[in-house]
Amino acid sequence: RMVWGDRGQSVSGTALWTETAEPLPRPPASEYANVAAVDTINKRPDLFHVSTPINVDRFETILTLAHHPNPSFVRSVCQGLREGFWPWANTQTNLYPTTWDIPSPTPSSVAERDFLRDQIKKEESVGRYSHNFGPNLLPGMYSMPIHAVPKEGGKFRLVTNHSAGEYSLNSMITKEDIAGVTLDNVQDLGDAIREYRHTHPNDSLLIWKADVSEAYRHMPMHPLWQIKQVVSFEGERRIDRANVFGGRASQRIFHAFMSLVIWIAVFVRLIQAFIYVDDSFSFAKVEDMAYYVKYRKMLPSAMVSLLLLWDELGIPHEERKQIFGSPLPVIGFEVDPNLMKISLKDESKRILVRELRKFAKYGRRRSLRDFEHIAGSLNWALNGLLWMNRSVVDEILWASFHLARSDGVYLLKSVSWRLHPLPPDILEVFCDASGSGMGFWYPTFNLGFQSGLPPHLPINDIFYTEALCVVSAIRDAVTRLPRNHRLAVYTDSLNSVYLFNSLSGGPGYNCLLMDVVEFILAFDVDFRVFHISGHDNVVADHLSRWRAAEAVKISPGLRILPFQPPRVTLGAAKK
Repeated sequence: RMVWGDRGQSVSGTALWTETAEPLPRPPASEYANVAAVDTINKRPDLFHVSTPINVDRFETILTLAHHPNPSFVRSVCQGLREGFWPWANTQTNLYPTTWDIPSPTPSSVAERDFLRDQIKKEESVGRYSHNFGPNLLPGMYSMPIHAVPKEGGKFRLVTNHSAGEYSLNSMITKEDIAGVTLDNVQDLGDAIREYRHTHPNDSLLIWKADVSEAYRHMPMHPLWQIKQVVSFEGERRIDRANVFGGRASQRIFHAFMSLVIWIAVFVRLIQAFIYVDDSFSFAKVEDMAYYVKYRKMLPSAMVSLLLLWDELGIPHEERKQIFGSPLPVIGFEVDPNLMKISLKDESKRILVRELRKFAKYGRRRSLRDFEHIAGSLNWALNGLLWMNRSVVDEILWASFHLARSDGVYLLKSVSWRLHPLPPDILEVFCDASGSGMGFWYPTFNLGFQSGLPPHLPINDIFYTEALCVVSAIRDAVTRLPRNHRLAVYTDSLNSVYLFNSLSGGPGYNCLLMDVVEFILAFDVDFRVFHISGHDNVVADHLSRWRAAEAVKISPGLRILPFQPPRVTLGAAKK
């Protein structure tokens, strides 16, 4: 509930990303110099084929008529749909052999074996697999192992392990090449709901979620990549012609297509929606329903509009995956737009707490992959092994403690509020720091506080003391408010505004954020930090510079008291 701010837009960031995205790559000239692969493709055209259910002509026409501002990106996606996508791979180094074969593991159960058999038959029947050409690989071919991964409900998903072996396909693709995409998330949905609540506080809302069936598999791959996607199982060989689950660039390719679909939805069909890979989601008024002929049922109107767009573009979907209600799970979170709450499910919370505590072992080295796993989408710009120092351990254990105590991770407040107009029941406090001290004051109480600068600070600069002053003011203010009330903090430091409204700090600042969160949770107070110009922050400025008489001139009758900055944020004394 404390990490939400008004970010100035409630439009899909994924849709906006398409307007500046780089065009998708084509196979480089070096790939056509792979004589063995090119010769096999030319001699066996029965094995290699590019097809998709997507109506590419209609897709391109809509984007062209709508004057999409990034035509080179649009052309690259349409070319990929027509000729097959290239996954940013560099296969022509001296490291990789011309032909490579890794067998698939023996299925661990009869159910898994039967699933793989049935799935292979299905993939061949719809044209995504070639017919069997075994038992041997042809020149230029690579075979990567397949296996079945359990899904909810006792079903399986076929996954191709492109990371297997010394010469894996994923090793040909760097993470840097596929980085830089924008995925919509629950925070985007929360911002949109908050924006709506400003003008419609009493509407009953629901969440809807639309899902593309067999998402990645509708993206065709270029024949020069198809030749490296041989599926080997029970002595038979087939070419996988489509984008796979398990490829390093697979999500990136599908995302490029779906990002343009959501652009059409938002800017051409005027549907407010967000997208995370293959899940599109949004909210709607409970009574705003429409009849969808294909499913013969009533669905949220915006959802129907999106499904009709999908039908027009040839995007497959299944009735059972199109859901709506309140609350509703979205990307692993339970979203309730009427309670204005987003929370982790109890089981998800228990798993996360367990993983955090397991991860936080002081003195242990952790790999980059460990950090990526525990931090999710954090982009760690480090290599090698990372030392689990005491600071990292303490912060992880602190997070696990609060997660374990909570009844969910709450991210939305019942009513959003802004600086203009500021609701009348909000307590205001003004903060400032200088080279000689810190000060804050309450206009409502005509009460000011001032303090000298502590002698030992973790970071010895004005940005830190400005933030420390805000922490001190919040600590004092929560004791003056009833539970469930709100606090507006003003500072002329833009760094502090970002720090506390995002709850995202660099080294040395996390202790300040953790201290604030402790008090906000303990007193159940909601707070926002707003920027104010130095010209309008005169009283706090005088207090920070020990100019009490000047402060009193501006606010006659002002009482001034000393305060002690919280010691938990001050660090160890320097020797």
